[in-house]
Amino acid sequence: MKKLFIVNSRAESKALARFKSAYFDYSAGKESETRVVYTEFAGHAAEVASKAAEEDDLLVIACGGDGTVHEVANALAESSTPLAVIPLGTGNDFTRSVMNENHRSNCEVCIGDVFRNNYKIKDIDLIKVTSYDRNDKKIDANSAWCINVASIGLDTEVQLRAKGKVLAHPNSSLIRSTAYSTSALGCIFGNRHFDFKFNAKRSDGKPDESEKSRYTLISVCNASYYGDGFCPAPKAVLDDGLMNVCAIDAVSLMRSLYLITKYKKGTHDGYKEIDNFTTASLTVTATGARDLNGNYDGEDFSGHKVTFECVPGAIKLAFYG
Repeated sequence: MKKLFIVNSRAESKALARFKSAYFDYSAGKESETRVVYTEFAGHAAEVASKAAEEDDLLVIACGGDGTVHEVANALAESSTPLAVIPLGTGNDFTRSVMNENHRSNCEVCIGDVFRNNYKIKDIDLIKVTSYDRNDKKIDANSAWCINVASIGLDTEVQLRAKGKVLAHPNSSLIRSTAYSTSALGCIFGNRHFDFKFNAKRSDGKPDESEKSRYTLISVCNASYYGDGFCPAPKAVLDDGLMNVCAIDAVSLMRSLYLITKYKKGTHDGYKEIDNFTTASLTVTATGARDLNGNYDGEDFSGHKVTFECVPGAIKLAFYG
């Protein structure tokens, strides 16, 4: 199987240097079966991956963070071309669910396994996210596939603040590693409550319609982690045909400070303010004047109504080892 490495050229400089060195070593003498593309503009990774999906017997390797994985996964969704991931980003949250720490911390190990064909390809689920305006018209620009976690509410506000910190200090590894956690603490002292309701055919048999119309956030998960290690769905399974949903009530400041530590660790199940369940489909609708702001795999979207559908086996993923 030939290999195509799609590398985010905006990745942290040290990570890029390590990748280039390892790729040079492993690709020597194998130039006919491998090639590498460094992204040159926003959306370039998706463009390259879309063309690659037309080729036979090819493994596409997304080299970057969750944004790069999101772009490439969207291009390869419902195709026969498999995806592998080499973490070069800030949080690399999706990789927490699909590889061990040795692979997450060492791109050299991942590259070696790719060239040795030391991986197994499995079909996994994707979440199809579709946004609609107040006239119930689909918003194409705010609709996409999600391979990891999608969410609406407080965590989107946190993400926007975290992105701002990283952009303001692009060369600071400390800012990159702490941006989400520090932003989360800052945001819970601001607007923590958002007006929406949700409807889902729940696996636990509880009523389809949500009891409340104001929440702190709702996360819809294919995998377990997002936001630099927050764990909304510790029991998520990538190929079970279900999404793990976590909805948190509108709570007080003091309660927020307590629950956010549980939410980060994945130990938030059982608290009365937190509703955890699985479902194959979910609809979230704004109940106030403000439209919903959310993110899928760290990419922003908005809409008055958003549907989430789990599509079993929608992408082929390479697992190392």
